[in-house]
Amino acid sequence: MKNGNPTQSKHVKEIKAKPEDAVSAAVAVQRALAVFNSLGLIRPTADLLFKRLMSDSPDALLDLLNRILKPARPYIELEFLNTEVAPNAEGEKAVRLDLLVKSADGMIVDVEIQSGRPTELEQRAVYYVSRLVSESVKSGSPYQLMPECVVIFLIEGEYFRERSQAHLSFEFCQTAGQAAEREILHPTSPKLHFIELGKLVSSGSGEDPILQGWIDFMLPQTVGVWERVAGEFSMFSELKKKVEGYSADDKLAMQQRAIDEACVAHALEMGGALKRGREEGREEHKIAVARAMIAEGLDKAVVCRVLKLSPEELEKIL
Repeated sequence: MKNGNPTQSKHVKEIKAKPEDAVSAAVAVQRALAVFNSLGLIRPTADLLFKRLMSDSPDALLDLLNRILKPARPYIELEFLNTEVAPNAEGEKAVRLDLLVKSADGMIVDVEIQSGRPTELEQRAVYYVSRLVSESVKSGSPYQLMPECVVIFLIEGEYFRERSQAHLSFEFCQTAGQAAEREILHPTSPKLHFIELGKLVSSGSGEDPILQGWIDFMLPQTVGVWERVAGEFSMFSELKKKVEGYSADDKLAMQQRAIDEACVAHALEMGGALKRGREEGREEHKIAVARAMIAEGLDKAVVCRVLKLSPEELEKIL
């Protein structure tokens, strides 16, 4: 996959953030979900759709990576790699990545999309990048051939609630002395990026305005915003058409719905709502689960679908 210098492309120009009413990351996600529900579309931050969209739109993925990583010289070529990382030894954990690519200069990048309420992202990121490093150096090869390995987590809403920054990056560096004096261990040291999309919306993308176009596309706060970004930039116009086409695929929509509902069930299990519900009885269980789902900020339509309730029954419970 090749492309011209991305900095010369219209859609890579920095987009000025427009002032919006301040909202929380959770509200920003809910507004975006309402936009796509009203249009009958699968949201671009949904696991299956995002992976398919980026796999079928390599130039768009290249644009996104240039915006996130901000290399001194923009990347102009990417190669898609196998996302299945097999265990090296019996009992070792296998890894299935979302998107794995290699740049022309050998850098390896894993892009992970995270919707719902993700858990243990820090641990997963360290494990993923460690596996990428170990896979990149074959037996007998000199260490100097080790490529730069990067893992990027695109988080639909918010994860690091105690931090104000929406785009966090980490790499190996010395920790002694003042922060300003810290040195990177080596140019090929593994790097981790966490980007909380919902938090960028809530901050008006003032923190990282170069990502504004992608924010408007992935988490539009109104139908008008979604239509505007597609109308102004050819890349997002093509992505919009693909989202519409994929959303018409009943099989894909059913698979994504199953993933969303499994994530909901897992979040509730982790929160203990299901365990408490079983102890309280079937009806009490359903009430506890419904209230927990609403407390997590889930759309009422999703709650009704998962628990097989009518809107009237849900309102009665609440």
